[in-house]
Amino acid sequence: MNILGVVLARKGSKGIKNKNYLKINDKTLVEIALRNALKSKKLSKLIFSTDDKVLQKKAIKMGVQSPFLRPSNLSNDKASSYSVLRHAANWLKKNENWKADIIVLLQPTTPFRTSKHIDDVINLLLKSKSDAAMTITDNDYPPHWMFYQKKKQLKCIIKNGNKFTRRQDTPKCFKPSGMVYAFKKNFLFKIKGVLPQNKTVGLYVKPEIAINIDNYDHYLLAKIKAEKKYK
Repeated sequence: MNILGVVLARKGSKGIKNKNYLKINDKTLVEIALRNALKSKKLSKLIFSTDDKVLQKKAIKMGVQSPFLRPSNLSNDKASSYSVLRHAANWLKKNENWKADIIVLLQPTTPFRTSKHIDDVINLLLKSKSDAAMTITDNDYPPHWMFYQKKKQLKCIIKNGNKFTRRQDTPKCFKPSGMVYAFKKNFLFKIKGVLPQNKTVGLYVKPEIAINIDNYDHYLLAKIKAEKKYK
C-alpha cells in the first residue's frame, strides 16, 4: 500500500508573519515537521509542497522530495489543504506513475508531533477500515456553553446547552489537534467541508502537546514547553 505524507508550507500567513520560519530550539517549524516525518515507518513517500523557493531548497537538502513549486492558485489563503493534497497526489501519478492509496496531511504548525503520532494515525485508519483518521484532543471549554449573537441577542450554539450548570456534567467533547490527518485516497478526492465525515476515527493526544500555532501566543507557549521538555 502506497502511503504519501505531505508537509505543507506557503509564503503568506495572516496570523503571524513568516510563520513557517519561526524557530523552536533553533529549528524552524518546517525543519521540525520534516525531521519527524522522515522518521515515520509507515510513510512510503514524503513530499514537501510549497511555493517558497528558500524552504524548498532546505527540504531538498534534508533529503525530502520537493519536485515542484506549488501553483499560485493553491498558495493563497483561500486554497484548502485538501486541494493541495490532491495536487501532490495527481502530480506524482502524472509525473512518476506513483499512485497513493492513503494521503497524510502534516502541518508545520504542530511542533510536538512525532513520527509515532504519524504511524499511529495511519495504523488506526487501516485497522478501523475507516475513510479518514485524525488526531484529537480535549476541548478547553464546553461547547454547550458557547453562543452566537443574533440581532444583539445571545443564543446557545447547542440547543438546550445551558441546561448544564456544572462543567463535569456536560458531555465529553473533543476538538481537532491539527497534528495528523490521514485519508483514503478515494475519500480525499470526494470530501467537501471539514472532518469528521463518513467514517472518521480519532487518535487522542494530550492537550499539553496538542499546540497548533495560529497566533503569537501559541508560539510563545510552544517555546516555553519545548524549553522545559528538552532541558
